[in-house]
Amino acid sequence: MTEEISTTPAPAARVRALDALRHPAFRRLCTATYIDAFGTWMERLAVGWFVLDTTGSVFLAALSFAARSAPGMFLGPLGGAVADRFPRPRVLMAATGAKSVLMCVFAAFGFVGLHSAWPILALVAIGSIARASETPTIQGLIGDIVGPARAAGAISLHATGTRMIALVASVAGGVLLQVLGSGPVFLLAASTSALGVLVYSTVRVTPVVRHGAGTRRSLWGDAVEGLRVAMRIPVVLTLLLLALAVEVFAFSYQSLMPALADRVLLVDAAGLGLLTFGASLGGVLGMLALTQLVGVARRGLLLAGVTAVFALGLLALAASDRFLLSLGLMVVIGSMAAMFDALQWALLQASVPDEMRGRVIGLWTTAIGFGWLGPVVLGGTADIFGTRWAVAAGGAIALLVAGAAVASPRLRRL
Repeated sequence: MTEEISTTPAPAARVRALDALRHPAFRRLCTATYIDAFGTWMERLAVGWFVLDTTGSVFLAALSFAARSAPGMFLGPLGGAVADRFPRPRVLMAATGAKSVLMCVFAAFGFVGLHSAWPILALVAIGSIARASETPTIQGLIGDIVGPARAAGAISLHATGTRMIALVASVAGGVLLQVLGSGPVFLLAASTSALGVLVYSTVRVTPVVRHGAGTRRSLWGDAVEGLRVAMRIPVVLTLLLLALAVEVFAFSYQSLMPALADRVLLVDAAGLGLLTFGASLGGVLGMLALTQLVGVARRGLLLAGVTAVFALGLLALAASDRFLLSLGLMVVIGSMAAMFDALQWALLQASVPDEMRGRVIGLWTTAIGFGWLGPVVLGGTADIFGTRWAVAAGGAIALLVAGAAVASPRLRRL
């Protein structure tokens, strides 16, 4: 049975979003994810800069982002099945602990002055295995804590805080990279993720009774069952295809940011940190706006509009050679990117039975796992035609995708 998504305005939407903070488990979940997010954002910034600085290749720097997302293309359904089968706080402890260990290895590479990018790329790919269950587990756990009816507002509220942390981490990471180098930055990221594990251990949630829990299936069987059920729901398929296309052609701009900073805007690692700060600031503003809009606007049309503005922002960024203008555009792009993800999570979870929430986000992870194609294609385009043309190509294709979303009757009805 599919849960219908109400398009009736909800006058108490703002209160419902803030009501999530009354749950101690939600506050602890937020604290843990924010601590971990600080380390994760610094690690992402450091990896891209380290690879570019070590090799001088825009393609390899972009490939570091591809290595982060590609395994999710295969592991998303299993990650969702893990999120639906095992105690979710324990899943998050295991995934975050694994990331912390890998960041320690990155730190060792930074301290010894590694001259090859391939070990870094390999470890980034291995780290994505741990991340495959992370997003489905967090999103499912939010619903467990606040209930399905309040999940959309709680997701927006949680994501707002995550974006605020990303904002701080972007500036701190850029400055620390410039002053200390990559080794200390990776070590700090590992420490924060380890602290996140400790906080996750304090999250207490009443186990959710899941229909069919008595059926004995393998983990892979759970993943296949989730795929079978979700694919029978047309709107889920539409949302997943939209996520795939936008991830490949719009979100891939992130893989080009080190090159854009270094070769177009002519700034150093601190400048890259400020650009990432702009995107993070936009993410905060976007999520604050979404907490107000999520209960009063047609979410399908809102998602299509967000996609269109995202694409136009990328086209403008490609045309800019001024740092301050580019910084302002990054605010717009970051806000649209954050709203796109949160709307996807809310719409997908509202479109499936409660016991499928983890697995449908796992399928979303699979869809965005195809995002590795974007950095590969756009990174190659940047090496041949220039970074600007690569950013513009991604924006133009994303604009076409936005047009298709507006034309979709399934999305317009949401």
